[in-house]
Amino acid sequence: MQQNKVTAPGIVTKENLQDRFRVKSLDEFISLFINIIQNAFKKDSDLDLLIQDARDYLLRNNVTYAEIFFAPTKFLMNGFRFENMIRILDEGAERLKAEENLDINFIIDVSRSFGLENAKKNLDLTLKHQAKHIIGIGLGGAEAQGPARLYKDIFQRARKSGLRVVAHAGEDIGPESIWEALEELGAERIGHGISAIQDEGLMNYLMQTRTPLEICPTSNLFTRKYVQSLEEHPIKPFYDRGICVTLNTDDPTLFNVELLREYMNLLEHKIFSPAELFAIVKNTVYASFQEQKAKDAQWKTIETKIQQAGFTVDS
Repeated sequence: MQQNKVTAPGIVTKENLQDRFRVKSLDEFISLFINIIQNAFKKDSDLDLLIQDARDYLLRNNVTYAEIFFAPTKFLMNGFRFENMIRILDEGAERLKAEENLDINFIIDVSRSFGLENAKKNLDLTLKHQAKHIIGIGLGGAEAQGPARLYKDIFQRARKSGLRVVAHAGEDIGPESIWEALEELGAERIGHGISAIQDEGLMNYLMQTRTPLEICPTSNLFTRKYVQSLEEHPIKPFYDRGICVTLNTDDPTLFNVELLREYMNLLEHKIFSPAELFAIVKNTVYASFQEQKAKDAQWKTIETKIQQAGFTVDS
């Protein structure tokens, strides 16, 4: 913010900024992300910081493949050109592959927060400026601002165009939001999905279809909609039910948590055993949109390291 001389109401000291990072709801998180974080980016070259940060984060957390959400709307409102942003992301992904052997792809957020017409625009731009490392779209933003069914035509068009589709649901709204994401949008993965614990039929469906849930425990504890402690988080009941649970961080910077810490939190609180956590790692590999051959190779490498360390994987 200092580099681009960015100002924001109520933020005049470092302590003020730190206070804004202590979010207590999904709406506060979205406001911080859009109005503070994204507003700090003023020129194309600033986006290189995102690539650098992704590289450092992945290396610190021993992650070799990632699918990263990119939310373009606020950048577009601030004067960025979509084609320039996509070029920077695509070239950045190629650079990380060449320099660090890291594979990253991007999912474009069409976002509920800015409404239906904006979502259509984001899809139009994504289809117009296709790139190797742009593999899909996702419905993020404020869940309460728009039921998934409103975006049905957008997601149908995206699927027909060969894009993968995911949606945040059940983070801030009940299980009906998850059903809509699955039935109306054809979502291949569900971001969060924690309110599914309220619906036995939905849990059975998720178990039978092996639809992955992108669980983000620390994020859920910050927003405090459905859980107040790690011990009452539904991730373990989901796992025990046979649902395809994956572990994620949502936004690691805003929630001050990294992926390795998410795993350690679940281990230290005795939510999962090491063998169960390794099974979640396997879920995460196979829930990705990589080709099957790449998934198999990645899991074989991980499994070998687990066995060499003297551990087993829960079956």
